[in-house]
Amino acid sequence: MNTIKLPKNAIDFFKSNQDKIFDTGKLAEGPWNEELAKKVKIITNVKNAIGVNSNGSGLVALLLIYKEYYGRTDIMIQSNTMYGVKTITKTAGYNLVDFIDCRLETLMPNFEDLKKAVNNYDKKTDKLVILLSDIGGIINPDIEKIVKFCKEKNIILIEDSAHSFGSTLNKNFSGTFGNAGVYS
Repeated sequence: MNTIKLPKNAIDFFKSNQDKIFDTGKLAEGPWNEELAKKVKIITNVKNAIGVNSNGSGLVALLLIYKEYYGRTDIMIQSNTMYGVKTITKTAGYNLVDFIDCRLETLMPNFEDLKKAVNNYDKKTDKLVILLSDIGGIINPDIEKIVKFCKEKNIILIEDSAHSFGSTLNKNFSGTFGNAGVYS
C-alpha cells in the first residue's frame, strides 16, 4: 500500500520555522494564523479571511455574527454532516428548523431538495441561515443555483468547506460561493 508523503518543501519549511512556532507559545493563534489568512485571501481571491483555531470556532463565530448583526435565528443544515455541525448551531443559539435531504450520488442536497425545505419553512426567510457542507473535497454541484435562490429569498448561505480547501467549480474556490465560508 502506498502512503502519502509530505512534500520535501513542507518538511523543510517546518524544520526551518519550528523554533519560531514553538517559541511564540501560540500554536493555534497569532502570527502564523495571520499569515495563513493572508495566503487564503490571495489564493481564493476574497476580500476578508480570518484565521481561527478550528472549523467549529469559525462556524460558531459566523453564526453569532449573523445572529447579532443580521437578526438571523433559524438554521437548516444538510442531513449528511458530522454531528458537531448540529451542536455548533445550538452553541450559537439557533433554532435548527430542518435537515435538508441529501442525494446518494453526491451525499449533499441538490437544488430541488433545498428549495423544498425552504418552501416548507413557515417563517420569513430573512431569519434563515442555510449551512451546507462540502463532502469529500467536492463542492455541491448545484451550489450556483442554490446561491441564486438564497439571494432571491434573502437567505444567508454559509459553506462548511472544511474538507474542500483548494477545490474549484467553474474556476471559483469552495467557500466563496455563499455569504461566507469556513475551511479547516
